[in-house]
Amino acid sequence: MSESRGVDGKFRLTRTYRLLVRGTNINATSLLATDYLNHFNEVVMVLEMVPDMPEIIEEALEWKPASYIEHFAASVFSDKELAIWAYKNAPKEYIDSFEELVAALDTLIQRAITELSQIVETAGEEELRAKVEEHMKGIRELQERIGGVINGTVFRLDQKQIDLLFSP
Repeated sequence: MSESRGVDGKFRLTRTYRLLVRGTNINATSLLATDYLNHFNEVVMVLEMVPDMPEIIEEALEWKPASYIEHFAASVFSDKELAIWAYKNAPKEYIDSFEELVAALDTLIQRAITELSQIVETAGEEELRAKVEEHMKGIRELQERIGGVINGTVFRLDQKQIDLLFSP
């Protein structure tokens, strides 16, 4: 048995879970499921509609970050229990990269929601569209990187990338 410990402090059973996830939507390399991206896709779609429907910002204001486990615990995903167990046994390099990127994306989305909600009443459609696009650049990049990690590629952000993502 491996000496590597999972996110819950127990020994990881990575090889076992790689066998168990075959034929599911859970990646056998990272042991993560792309369904988690739906948590972000929904709020991103809402934010993209703000220039055309400013009142929809109210829906975005209800969005809250959810961890991978929280997302699947509340999900209708058919393999949600397996997704949670596999996550707890995923290779550390994927979990570390994944969690770093998710934290950055949570921050960018919350910033976008806050800024858009502050200007939605006073800004015109073009100003809102420009502001949404400004936010979407970093959000989309992080979504792609998280998808990459889920699909088996380890991405890490260096300080320069972090600074660029969080610059106005």
